[in-house]
Amino acid sequence: MKFWSIFIKRVFLIWYAAMAMAAVGMAAKAQTPQPRYYPEAMNAADFILNLQDDEGAIPDRPGGEKVNEDSNMEYALSGLAAAYDASGMPCYLDGLEKGIRWLAAREEMADPDWRGSWFYAYSSSPPYEPLAIHMGNNIINVRGVDATSGLFVYLLLKYQMLSGSDALTVEFEDNARAALDFLLAHNSDPSGFFCSSWQLHSDDGTWHLWQYKYSADQADVFLGLRAGFILYADPNYGEAADFLAKNVSSAFFLDRKGRYALGMDANGALDKDFEGFNGIFPQGYLPWVFGPGDNNTRSRHWLIKHRRTSGAVVVKQGPAYSLSADVMIMASTALGKKVPGRSERWIAKKMCDSIDGGVVDSNRSKVKYTNVAGFTIISLLYEPYLSQQAHD
Repeated sequence: MKFWSIFIKRVFLIWYAAMAMAAVGMAAKAQTPQPRYYPEAMNAADFILNLQDDEGAIPDRPGGEKVNEDSNMEYALSGLAAAYDASGMPCYLDGLEKGIRWLAAREEMADPDWRGSWFYAYSSSPPYEPLAIHMGNNIINVRGVDATSGLFVYLLLKYQMLSGSDALTVEFEDNARAALDFLLAHNSDPSGFFCSSWQLHSDDGTWHLWQYKYSADQADVFLGLRAGFILYADPNYGEAADFLAKNVSSAFFLDRKGRYALGMDANGALDKDFEGFNGIFPQGYLPWVFGPGDNNTRSRHWLIKHRRTSGAVVVKQGPAYSLSADVMIMASTALGKKVPGRSERWIAKKMCDSIDGGVVDSNRSKVKYTNVAGFTIISLLYEPYLSQQAHD
């Protein structure tokens, strides 16, 4: 009986100490001045948590049949990380951990040809089977997306930074290394940049590397490689990350247009076409990831030029996307520029749903995607992507 009495007392003391530490952390957060639209950001975080199931999967939208299509869930988890950083509320850190575990369980680790990769999308219902994605007449599935592998490792680092524990990064070291090793072995182009994905062709039943290199994907891969270097000190990850940091802003910039190209084709030619939101996103995302620089300053200015009186960012009379204003705010934060207040207000008051916390995709589409909620949380909370550690 004496043993059990001592054991129970020790368990109680450990629990009490943990609760006390959590209370101290939350008190410190409470003393920090909150951003103006903190409530809207927290509502968006709750929107994501309310969609997450017990296994950690987050559908791409309410009632959606897909999970992590085009890395959507990973961006949503980045939003949960920002919410925890701002609030200290354990539910957001728990949601981040559950999401990482779900992603790790979906990662291919058995097949040596695909070890370290994911499919483009998964079913939102257990057992979460990969979903065939048709893109064009000849493309019947996609896997090995560069951004997905990179962002997984980035999320591991975010969790370690926020929790103060390396338990998860130790547990999933093999998964993280496999993800980055897959990128270096299978998606890396001789130019040093990274190709988008692998596509299954219906005419020959074979997987082909799609050699198109999205400009924004280079930033996602950088986040993963730099995180991998910080966590595991592998020089291969550090060298590849350094190359991207030094060369993306010059190689992908359209000087005459004052903005970034959507991407680069297999021959190294920049894609000068403008494809709606896909063309807007890199203008703010690249500055947020890579920080101060002449071309990043110019691309942010390009966004500012397309800002309406309302605060929305609109190009060529297209839709006013929430994400366009989000990345403009994120770029402003990263470059040390004044945050455009009208755009903040437009997002918080016009695009955020005060009832369920979701963020509508655009003024023409009321669909609420979880990745949009994630980026809105980041923008409204002025969340830096990796803190200064990424540039040290």
